[in-house]
Amino acid sequence: MSARTTPQVSTINPSIPKILRYLEWACLIMTILLLLFPVLNKSLPDETKGSEYLISFCVLGVLAILSFFFPIRRPMWQRRVYIFAEISCVLLTIIFSHQRLSLFVFLYLAKSCFLLRRREVIITVVLVGIIFHVGLAWRLTNDLLTDLSKPAELQARFEKNLQTLQETPHLFIAQFFFNELVIYIFLSVLITLLCLTLVAEYRSRQQAIALTKEVELLAADLERTRIARDIHDSLGHTLTSLDVQLELAQLLYERNSNQLQPALDTAKLLASQSVQEVRRAVTTMREETFDLNTALPQLLESFTSNPSITVKSKIDLPQLPLQTNHQLYCVVKEGLENIRKHSQAQVIHLRGYASADAVILELKDDGIGFDIAKPTQGFGLRGMQERVQLIGGSIQLDSTPGQGTCIQIRIPR
Repeated sequence: MSARTTPQVSTINPSIPKILRYLEWACLIMTILLLLFPVLNKSLPDETKGSEYLISFCVLGVLAILSFFFPIRRPMWQRRVYIFAEISCVLLTIIFSHQRLSLFVFLYLAKSCFLLRRREVIITVVLVGIIFHVGLAWRLTNDLLTDLSKPAELQARFEKNLQTLQETPHLFIAQFFFNELVIYIFLSVLITLLCLTLVAEYRSRQQAIALTKEVELLAADLERTRIARDIHDSLGHTLTSLDVQLELAQLLYERNSNQLQPALDTAKLLASQSVQEVRRAVTTMREETFDLNTALPQLLESFTSNPSITVKSKIDLPQLPLQTNHQLYCVVKEGLENIRKHSQAQVIHLRGYASADAVILELKDDGIGFDIAKPTQGFGLRGMQERVQLIGGSIQLDSTPGQGTCIQIRIPR
């Protein structure tokens, strides 16, 4: 639903409609009691009580029926009609009878804050104020013109301001109008600000809850991505190499070749590495210690069994956070797998050390290299870059066709 058709807030606290309904019922009961007991209601002249009682009871009946509804989940036009119907009933009763239902006006203004947009609430407050006070002034003028010919009734209704009323009736009306206007402005602004603040606070809370849920979903997606990347970079490569070695062993077995034993030894080593990868992943999840100085040389064991490849390593790394160790391990493993598959290298150098401002890992080979400017297939290099970025480091890749490849990783200390 677009912003033009939605209200200021789509949902409110479920307790708010109940509170407003209870307040409305309390006002209805109090007003009905004033109508039923004439002693309590001294504002009505005796000759007008009959017709105005009937009008008042009809209006109160309509308001009582409307009080059972609170169309917060209805379309906007239904909300506008609802507020218009309630306020119109009250204003007509106030203007054309002597019943003081002003409390209902402020109650329905409070309702409008939860059902209408903020701009519509402000327009409603202004229009209701104008109609309410113009109606009061008109009714008061008519009453005065009638009561001036009846001194007894005039004395009873305006005994405190009788002299002012008789001498300057227009000044009296202006004072009365001004007092009512000040009271209306104060109460309407207070109620509107309070209700709009409640709406804004609840809306902010709902947005915070929705944002928390989005963060949780994003964290779950990131965790699934990390697990998928770990499987690809660790077990995926190792099991692929194991499958190749086992296929080679099958062929050699069929040919009764003397090279069967080295192939089986390599397959056994790869199987052992797969088991170690699983243990390492479990160790990482359980937040146990993970030492790169021990783990990285184990990655090179699969190359040492190949007599055509010379492996040189010097690893002296400081203690690093578990997540950093894990990501560096996966990056080096991905680099070694790329060397195994693509480089045709004869010499591999792996060096790890710490400088004054960074931890540095270097992986070099003397293979065929490649053109960095050309796009590469697969996700190995991109995965390496993502892993290094996760731990706040940088990766530099240097390669030239025919001159080998060098990968340098720097992690700030």
